[in-house]
Amino acid sequence: MSTSRRTRRFCRNAGRRWRSGRWLAALLVSAPSGAVPVLFVAASSEAVFPPPVLTCTWRVPPAAAPGQPVALTLRLRNPGPAAVSVLTWGTPFEEAWLQPFLEVQRDGQPVPYGGASVKRGDPTADEYLRLAPQQSRTARLDLTEVFDLTVPGRYTVTPRLVVHDVATAPTRVPRPRAAHQPQSPACGPVSFVITPSPAVR
Repeated sequence: MSTSRRTRRFCRNAGRRWRSGRWLAALLVSAPSGAVPVLFVAASSEAVFPPPVLTCTWRVPPAAAPGQPVALTLRLRNPGPAAVSVLTWGTPFEEAWLQPFLEVQRDGQPVPYGGASVKRGDPTADEYLRLAPQQSRTARLDLTEVFDLTVPGRYTVTPRLVVHDVATAPTRVPRPRAAHQPQSPACGPVSFVITPSPAVR
């Protein structure tokens, strides 16, 4: 077989390996004797893109009476051009208080958190929330389930939200904890008033 035919066959085989994504690093490959060396650039079988920075907004009613529910609403938005999968751990999207993801103060004094704080292993696929490009989703929890809001005064809610994993499509989820890419969306504080109960005559 001539040198030129060996070179063409070598390049065809190398090209197939390159397109299949099995070469994950840049390799300088020398062709058979007499041929010009060929540089093959790595190709990953799954592209990984940095996730967009999520945005969030909290809402509470402006006022409530002692003993009434106080609904806390989280609006989470994906501002990027690609879909993302968001791990719901420690967020209202779990539909339960399983982690203290905010702080509450009454007239400048802290109000203790009375909810759960669970330990986690690796997540499952159903613990992720998918957000399409430019999509927003909302979730609600009642603050009175884990905070004592029976004392009249001005209450301030300061978010300490951490989204433990944000994966951009086509990245597959779930991912083990060691591969998580967390985010702390910048959510400003909100406030409300617990009004005194009307005097009984």
